[in-house]
Amino acid sequence: MLFGAGFLPASLASTDLESQQQRSKSLASYTMGVVYDLQGYTEKAIQEYEKSAQYDDNYAAHLRLGTDYARMGMLAEAQEELRLVLDQDPHNIQARYLLALIYSSQKDFDKAALQYEAILKSFSKAQPENKEIYGYLGQLYYSQKQYEQAIDQFEVYLKLDPTNIDVLFLLGSLYLEQGKRIEAKEYFLRCTKVEPDHQDCLNSLGYLYAEEGIHLDKAEAMVREALKTDPQNGAYLDSLGWIYFKKGEYDKALTYLNQANRFLEDPVVYEHLGDVYFQLDQAEAARKFWSLSLDMQPDRKDIREKIELLE
Repeated sequence: MLFGAGFLPASLASTDLESQQQRSKSLASYTMGVVYDLQGYTEKAIQEYEKSAQYDDNYAAHLRLGTDYARMGMLAEAQEELRLVLDQDPHNIQARYLLALIYSSQKDFDKAALQYEAILKSFSKAQPENKEIYGYLGQLYYSQKQYEQAIDQFEVYLKLDPTNIDVLFLLGSLYLEQGKRIEAKEYFLRCTKVEPDHQDCLNSLGYLYAEEGIHLDKAEAMVREALKTDPQNGAYLDSLGWIYFKKGEYDKALTYLNQANRFLEDPVVYEHLGDVYFQLDQAEAARKFWSLSLDMQPDRKDIREKIELLE
């Protein structure tokens, strides 16, 4: 034999009597295409794969065509061939991966993400104990703001690795994104039990306490601990300023929020500054910072109403 076992896909090795002659021609052209590919003659290879697909519409020839078209920079043609592959073989990982690369090169990241999602789901079924796959899927969904799906994947990951700090923090953050404070606190607390000095968990938990106006001394201690590691972190400084605001210590709040503003251009910091200046009866300063916050998040009706109160 010229090629070893497994070289030819099953669709080309079939011996259906009614189409044996067509399949033989398809096989011959496919084989010549592979030979030309190995020799670096991509255009000749494409011609042979096209013949192969004409004789017998098989996914193997379409996959080779998709690969070679992509190599030649003929991306529209490559996409068409790869879609034909998936019509016949929806679980073809190579076709999906090539499509994902093409979509990424065209900055069509949503379509690329769909292909990566299909690939990872396929791997998760084949390797259900491989926690990293669930992590990749979770991150993919997180990047697409599909928070429920991301949570589902990270929850599976956590069953396989219950003390993973990064996943505990991510789950807390995801729940916080959804406004589910009870669940967020649960995961941030679990995070600090595993790693008591985890600065992001300490800050997130401290900020949550401040938002709810509870455990404010404990919240202050947590955020100050986080600041020991990263004293110029704008988010941490904002948290500390907001804790003092909740305590009614507006001068201290202003000090830390102004520091936060030096390191972080953020609508939340601007809103907090506006709130503090309002409490200090400095209406123009409050208007300035609320307006800056509204410019960055124009859908916030509550901030617009705050500004209108000053009219």
